[in-house]
Amino acid sequence: MIPKFLLLLLPLLLFSCQETPKDVAPKNETQLIFEPAFKGLSAFLNYRQKVEQRQDLERIPSLYFTHKTGYTLKSEALLDANGEILKANLEKIDTLGRKVQYTFYFLKEVLSMVQVSKSNMRSSTLRNDVTFVFYNANQSPIASYAREVINGKQVPFKAIQSDKKTNNDIDNALQMLSQMQNQGGAFKLRFQGFDEAFNKKFVQFGNDDYSTNLAYAPNDTSVLAFEKNPKGFEQQTFSIQFQDVQEASGLQYQVLTAIQKTNATFY
Repeated sequence: MIPKFLLLLLPLLLFSCQETPKDVAPKNETQLIFEPAFKGLSAFLNYRQKVEQRQDLERIPSLYFTHKTGYTLKSEALLDANGEILKANLEKIDTLGRKVQYTFYFLKEVLSMVQVSKSNMRSSTLRNDVTFVFYNANQSPIASYAREVINGKQVPFKAIQSDKKTNNDIDNALQMLSQMQNQGGAFKLRFQGFDEAFNKKFVQFGNDDYSTNLAYAPNDTSVLAFEKNPKGFEQQTFSIQFQDVQEASGLQYQVLTAIQKTNATFY
């Protein structure tokens, strides 16, 4: 069963950095061909195209997380003006440069299809393995397709047998995305300390498995109490408000804008 997290996004909308995406317009993409096609496939693909063409969606990013083993995670949800989720992404990159990206499409807040792309950022061969899984209204897979793209050579998607491992991976990825977006579950945040890098000061939050680092200004009043009494906050959980930053040099990081104790306001 696909985990239902959509309603959990609502509180986060009131306490999150939001921006209108400028890059949601679809890239030039070779027409997707699925062999053999199942009845109703065109309706799925037409809906996907409409979602990709939307430029009015609100982008709700997650914090950037690093697992204790070294792989990194980030996610985002795209919502319409009514707060309805239409699309979401989860990206994982391990220490060997292997990248997995899940792209979820929703219709009336029900999962419609998932695209899973796998590549190796360090490989000299430009290879991208892509899987599509389509779902019925009961959230059960009705068709699965896969293809390999090597050095840009486009080939049709071929129908494959529904794979339990793939379906479990998708379920787990969607649950992980939900928890990242809501800073809960495996991604609950506790204060962990301070660090410095790239001539910037960072404060770290996380837990035994995942951590996230946010830059902050030296005179940031929301951080002063942590600096004065760090051990006093180690067992408390927090919600973080932040902003994505990308410098001209290409450096990407997130900046702390507000901290809130779970169920209590922190000043």
